[in-house]
Amino acid sequence: MEKQRQKSGYQKRKINEAKQEKKSKPPPPKHSDGELHGESDNEEEMEEEDRQLESIPGEEDMPVPPPESVKSKYPTDIGHFPDVLDANLKRYIVSMGPCKPTGPFPRDNKQGRRCFSNQIRLETNYWRQVLDRLINVTLTLATTNMPFRGHRETIGKANSGNFLAIVELTAKYDPVLQDLIDRPAQSVKYLSPAIQNELIDILAKHVKNDILEKIRAAPFFSVIMDTTQDIAKIDQMSQVYRYVTVERDDNGVAINVKINESFLGFSEVTDSHAGELANDITASIERNGLQLSKCRGQGYDKIRPMTDGEKCPNIGPIYRPADVSKFYDIIEHVYVFFSHSIKRWAMLSKMICPTRWSSRYDAVVALRHRYSDIMKVLIKLSLTSQNKDERDEATAMKRSIEKFSFICTLVLQSKILEHTNVVSKLLQSQDADLGTAVKLLDVTIKELTTFRDSFEDAKRAAEGLSVKWGVNKNFEDVRQRKVKKHFEELSQDERLADPESYYRVQVFTACLDVVISQLAHRFTGLRATVNTFNVIQPDTLCNATDDELVLQANALVEKYKQDISLEFPMQLVSFRGCLRESIAKVKTIRELTHLLIVENRSISSSFSEVCTALLLFLTIPVTVASAERSFSKLKLIKTFLRSTMGQGRLSGLAILSIENARARQLHTKDLIEEFAERKARKVQL
Repeated sequence: MEKQRQKSGYQKRKINEAKQEKKSKPPPPKHSDGELHGESDNEEEMEEEDRQLESIPGEEDMPVPPPESVKSKYPTDIGHFPDVLDANLKRYIVSMGPCKPTGPFPRDNKQGRRCFSNQIRLETNYWRQVLDRLINVTLTLATTNMPFRGHRETIGKANSGNFLAIVELTAKYDPVLQDLIDRPAQSVKYLSPAIQNELIDILAKHVKNDILEKIRAAPFFSVIMDTTQDIAKIDQMSQVYRYVTVERDDNGVAINVKINESFLGFSEVTDSHAGELANDITASIERNGLQLSKCRGQGYDKIRPMTDGEKCPNIGPIYRPADVSKFYDIIEHVYVFFSHSIKRWAMLSKMICPTRWSSRYDAVVALRHRYSDIMKVLIKLSLTSQNKDERDEATAMKRSIEKFSFICTLVLQSKILEHTNVVSKLLQSQDADLGTAVKLLDVTIKELTTFRDSFEDAKRAAEGLSVKWGVNKNFEDVRQRKVKKHFEELSQDERLADPESYYRVQVFTACLDVVISQLAHRFTGLRATVNTFNVIQPDTLCNATDDELVLQANALVEKYKQDISLEFPMQLVSFRGCLRESIAKVKTIRELTHLLIVENRSISSSFSEVCTALLLFLTIPVTVASAERSFSKLKLIKTFLRSTMGQGRLSGLAILSIENARARQLHTKDLIEEFAERKARKVQL
């Protein structure tokens, strides 16, 4: 024990420090007999002192620290030591304690008051700049329907895709992206296809949420659904919602009434039965967080299983007589023939498109006005071409279109499409007014009915066209089919032997009858809707008496009890009395809505039920043209080279492409915050 007390002064100093610390503590409590609790005799104190001396290393046993550590403010900083530590250095680090700089430290209130340093601030700012650029690159590619990925997913390599190519190009003029590219191979760069999908999903989600907020704020909405098959043979259902919004300025003053038809993505259809389609549509509405009770209109456009539901009309191809189908086959053959050769195609400037009915009107008009030029080219090819197949095809085509019956059908179809094309373009607009559409349809039916009785006028127009090329003005004889007479039949079917009479009855009159009847039949629901809301038509408000207005208003209230109250008839009569002169100047219900809500907004609150009826009428869909237009985007996005695209990526890209105006108004800061939340590695418990 005596030998141990002869240890170094370093040990004695440690023992003295321990004794001083012990003296500074309060004395232990006393027992009832007055003795101190835990008091030890001298021998026990000496033994405890010896154990402490043995546990403390001497000065000769202390490890030698590196010179940089002795001079540094933080001697145990890992930067002062080699990568591999021996036992002596480890004991030194443990004896000196942790390397903790003095505070106080700045804290981030948004991150649970966790400390952060300037380095973290710089890193945060750097990655925000990187994400800002990547988001804009993603948005640019999505809104222009361009593919993202290439053959290789490595930046700097050929065929790496548009996304990496734009990043690499921008990096030449941007030091932020250049620093990102120069990072080591295994570093975080946010350039992978998975990050692209996340950015697309975030952008589409924000656009979709913006649309859904406006739909929820609208009093009513309508659904427009249509299906088609993509390049991968998957049925895609387009989801379009129609609603009306009142645009206001910064002061909350109404400045415009806008009709919206917004696209909310594609969904895969696995079963085309009516029950499953209805379930899919209902599930889509509920999944978007919308109230099904606010749905006031549906549009399905010739979806055959949905025969029990109301369809939106479409003025597409509405007749298929054999002679008319053959006529369009010849026209298509003409354009296909010329499109196979650059020289031949240079003579024509238009081509028939099978997906748009209006393009058929352009094709027929082009053929009618350039009939002589086409005949000249066909004759020249049939005589001078070195290719036998080309000569034979040109000869056969010339024989088909130089018939007088073909010219008469050309005049007939151009007359029909001349009237229906105007109505078709009106119905394709999302701002279409039902009342105006019905008026144009009535005019079209009236004109075609008059033309039905004007066969001689159509024949003279065809003769004038045939004179330019010297075509025979007589109809071609058609071989009569012989029908076997069965036993006990009293007479056979009477057949027209005269070629002109046959054409007039079987082609001209039959074609017009089908067109007129289909126009009247297809728009039956449209007419019924217009008749129901006839009471708010400007003409009715100007000409009807008070009793007639009240009677029709009560009928409207009876049909829409949950939307329009019993105060509507009296409010309508009062509204007519206050603004009679202004109502006489407007022509459509949309103009009437603008008159009440925008121009006379100070009194619009007094006619709340009238406003509700006007907005309800504008919410009802006219056609499903918006859903059909989305299919054009589908073909541009999901191409043959991108046929393996996932459903989520497809729907997101379609939303960004169709709703590109909304996508460009997004705030990048909000997008970065959501991306950071998805990538956060720490979760507050």
